[in-house]
Amino acid sequence: MDKAIVVSNLTKKYKLYKNSTERLLDLLTPMKFGEDFYALANVNFEANVGEVIGFIGINGSGKSTLSNIIAGIVPETSGTVTTSGQVALIAVAAGLNNELTGRDNIELKLLMLGFSKEEIKELEPEIIEFSELDQFIDQPVKSYSSGMKSRLGFSISVNVNPDILIIDEALSVGDRAFAEKSLKKMKEFKEQGKTMIFVSHSLSQMREFCDKLLWLEFGMVKDYGSVEDILPKYISFLDKWKLMSKKERLKYREHAFKIQQKMVDGETVVEKPNIDDFIEIKTQNEITEKPVSLLGHIRSGDSFIYNSPYDLNRKIPSNKYKNKVYYIKKQVVIEGKKYYLLSTKPSGIKGTIGWMDSANLSVHRHVHVDLDPKEMTFKGTGIGYNHPWGGKKDIVISNFKPLRGEKFSISRTDLVGNNVWYKGTFDGKEFWLHEKHLE
Repeated sequence: MDKAIVVSNLTKKYKLYKNSTERLLDLLTPMKFGEDFYALANVNFEANVGEVIGFIGINGSGKSTLSNIIAGIVPETSGTVTTSGQVALIAVAAGLNNELTGRDNIELKLLMLGFSKEEIKELEPEIIEFSELDQFIDQPVKSYSSGMKSRLGFSISVNVNPDILIIDEALSVGDRAFAEKSLKKMKEFKEQGKTMIFVSHSLSQMREFCDKLLWLEFGMVKDYGSVEDILPKYISFLDKWKLMSKKERLKYREHAFKIQQKMVDGETVVEKPNIDDFIEIKTQNEITEKPVSLLGHIRSGDSFIYNSPYDLNRKIPSNKYKNKVYYIKKQVVIEGKKYYLLSTKPSGIKGTIGWMDSANLSVHRHVHVDLDPKEMTFKGTGIGYNHPWGGKKDIVISNFKPLRGEKFSISRTDLVGNNVWYKGTFDGKEFWLHEKHLE
């Protein structure tokens, strides 16, 4: 098959300075100042024409650096990148001038891409319509939210019809309706046989959209292959990474950087960091405590809530706390058993009701997505809750049929497990509603 992207022995080095004086001395004197940092080290991979490649890895693994180098925005330190055709990068605010209006940015970017004034005049209405920015198109970009900037950047890039499209977290901001519209456009590109690089923390989007995954870790290629092969390994890694202590993570990083340095020095390296080697074996009586961000509800009223996980004699029945969802703020592991601290409030010490054995809770991961204001329309179904993924005692509105077609003003977006929940107001009432009940 024809190659769309070929990356060979790619390395990107930055200098880290303690202060501006060190930076100046490094430029003006023969002495060396600053510390070398390798954002990428000896990266190799190839993408065939028409493939969708997902970049995965924890924060700081080099995904955005690699995307920017492939797009020609950031120069490599060594190695080569060969691309076939025009490349467009879509990232939040990528290539946008904050001082110019949205319309001016469209014209400037198209001029830089070599479009004539006549072609720009023809393309501009399509870009503005796709972006849904309406009257904001003639406002300075510096007044845009991150979601609006992402809309503008995405709309410009997809309408110039590039051969290779790189999407770097551009769909993680803004409203879900536009994200779905963008994914539909990307699927059209996929059907047309265009090559795409997709960078996202959404593993469900990766599973749905990508053909292959490139797993980066501390600037090195950890693994590369089909989604079916790589994704289960990465999910297993993430589960272990989240449970590691700061000390364990630090040791793991230090080991990875030693391997990275060997690669940079030209040594033949076949070993790769193995997370299992750095998870310390806990003794039966060792206690580990850490903050968490979860949501959970009580499975059975026959269980107990404890004043302290260290004193299980001080307890109360959980009957009256059933049918309600709680924020889980801390977890403690004592002699191999896990306990969670429950609270009615997402932050602060107010609202805590006590500790509970994790075996008596149904728990889902809780992640804050954004605070971008948006507006969606009620489908007329679902239940509105005081808390995302609420229980019977959290119900604010139980019948949305009369509200079908009405607008819901959204102020916050959270992810519970794999479900998106929106918090907003309607007719003076504030509540949470699941994504599937809005359009």
